Amino acid sequence: MLNESYQVKDLAEKLSQALTTDKRDNGSEFVHLKDNAAAWMTEVIRSVHGEKLPDDTTYAFISKCADVIADAADDLNDAITAIEPDVYTHNLTAWLHSRADHVYYLTEVLEESEVKDGFQLLAAAQQKQIQEVGFALISALESVEVQS
Repeated sequence: MLNESYQVKDLAEKLSQALTTDKRDNGSEFVHLKDNAAAWMTEVIRSVHGEKLPDDTTYAFISKCADVIADAADDLNDAITAIEPDVYTHNLTAWLHSRADHVYYLTEVLEESEVKDGFQLLAAAQQKQIQEVGFALISALESVEVQS
């Protein structure tokens, strides 16, 4: 397991280095793979997106999670669980607005917890997606066949 964890951390570091942030014509920033990225990275990104079409939020969370996994000292799942959501309401509402299906994270948090505060609900919902992306990233990285 230790060797597998090291491999995942190494792959996460390589993925992190292959992700870059650019600006669109309208000034909004987005994360994407560099043009020369290895093919396995594209497959990992697709795997993490699952059945969804690629989107900016998932790419941003993949980048954040790849950094955390690469720098994790111990348990990778604990490292993902420790990632904090945005602290600014503007960023949380922008996250909610970015995809219609983000409202389902709100519903899940309402069903699973006693959260009564709107800000806490938004933060917990975003954190739920971050963790979903992070755990999917770990799983996808564990499945990468390393070329020798």
